[in-house]
Amino acid sequence: MTASVAVSGGPAPSFDELMRRASALVPALRERAQSAENNRRVPEQTIRELVAAQLFDIQKPAAFGGFELGLCEFIDVVAMLGRGCASTAWVYGVTAERSWLLAKFAAQAQRDVWDANPGALVTSSITADGTAMEAPGGVRVRGTWHFVSGIDIADWCVFCTSRAPVAASGMVQGTASGKLIYVLVPRSDCEVIDTWHVAGLAATGSRDAKLHDVFVPEHRIVPVQELKEGRGPGLQLNHAPLYRLPLIAVNPYAILAPLLGVAEGALEQTLLGARARRMVTTGRAAAEQQSVQLRIAEAAAEIDAARALIMQDCREAMAAVTDVGELSIEQRIRVRRNQSFATRMLVAAIDRLFAVAGGRGIYLDHYMQRAFRDVHAGASHLGLSWDNCGTMWGQHALGLDVTTPAY
Repeated sequence: MTASVAVSGGPAPSFDELMRRASALVPALRERAQSAENNRRVPEQTIRELVAAQLFDIQKPAAFGGFELGLCEFIDVVAMLGRGCASTAWVYGVTAERSWLLAKFAAQAQRDVWDANPGALVTSSITADGTAMEAPGGVRVRGTWHFVSGIDIADWCVFCTSRAPVAASGMVQGTASGKLIYVLVPRSDCEVIDTWHVAGLAATGSRDAKLHDVFVPEHRIVPVQELKEGRGPGLQLNHAPLYRLPLIAVNPYAILAPLLGVAEGALEQTLLGARARRMVTTGRAAAEQQSVQLRIAEAAAEIDAARALIMQDCREAMAAVTDVGELSIEQRIRVRRNQSFATRMLVAAIDRLFAVAGGRGIYLDHYMQRAFRDVHAGASHLGLSWDNCGTMWGQHALGLDVTTPAY
C-alpha cells in the first residue's frame, strides 16, 4: 500500500499549527498501538491522518510544495508522534526525512518522483548492500537490503550499494573496491520479503527489499561521499541551508526522535498512573512511595537531559550550515557521540519507569511494556550504538585514526 500526500494550495501552515496537528493525533495513536503491533504495520487510517495533517511535507523542498523546516522542528514533530506510538513515529520520521535526502539528488530525479505524484513518499536503506554494474546511461543494480522501514507506504526507495569500478580497458573490475553510491528506484521495482517478526518496533514493518537487475539512470545516482559532506547535485535547485546538512551525521535523528517521544509519553502516563494507583499491600497511593518518587525524578532528569543535548546540537548544526555552509569534522563526530549518549539516557529512563509500573507493566495492554520493548529495539540500531560512536569520538579526540568513520 502506498500513500499519496495531498498537496494543499495556499500558505504553508506554521510550525505551531503542525505541532498542534501532531499532538491531536496522539490519543488515536495510543489506541491503535496494540493492533498496529499485531498487524506489524502502521494502520492505513493513521497514514491518512498524517497525510491530511501535511506532516510528510515538513522537510520537503519548497520547489515541490514542502515547508523546509529545520532539524529542531523536525525532531519536535517526530517526538510528539512518538508519545502516541513508537512505530508510527519511526516510520513517519524515516519517510518524512527522506524528502530531505531526495532534495540532494539531481533536479531531474526529484521531478521523476514529485512531478507525476506530488505526494510521493520515499524510504531507504542506507546500509551498503548489493552491486551496481555499469550500463549505458547508468547502472544495473541487484541485491537485498534489510530493515527498510516505511516500505509499506513508500512510492520510491533509496538504496546504498557499491558501483563496480571500470578498468582502463573498459572491463568491469571486482566490486570489492567499488565506490559507494545511493540509487533511487521506484518501489514497484522492489520485491518485498516479509522478514519482520520482532520483539520491538513491530509495527514499523521494516521488511527486506530485493532488486533483481534493475536499471538506474545516471541522474538518480549520487556518490555517498558527497552526501556525507553535505553536498549533492540537488543543491543547485534547493538552496535552503537545511539541505547542506551532512547525511551520516544528522540521519540518526530520524530514529532518535521517536525514542525521545516514547520516553516523554511514558513519563506522562507514569505520572498519571502513579497518582491513581494504590499499593496492594498498604492501600496508599503509589505516588506516596519514595522509591516511586525517586525513580520518576531520575527518569525525568534523564529525559530532559537527552532532549537538551539533542536540541543543542541541532541548533548548532543549523547555525553552522546557515553561517559557514558546513559542519566541521569535529562537530559531526560530536553530534554522533551525543546522539548515542542521548539514546543511553532514554533507555535508562525507560528502565526506571518500567520498574515503577510494577507487575501491571508486563501485561500486553499496558503502555509500559511496549515502551520498554520499542525503546530497547530502537537503541539496538547501529546508528545509535554507543560502542561505535563513543569509540569514534574517543579516537578522534586522542588524535588517533578513526577506524569506523560513521560521520
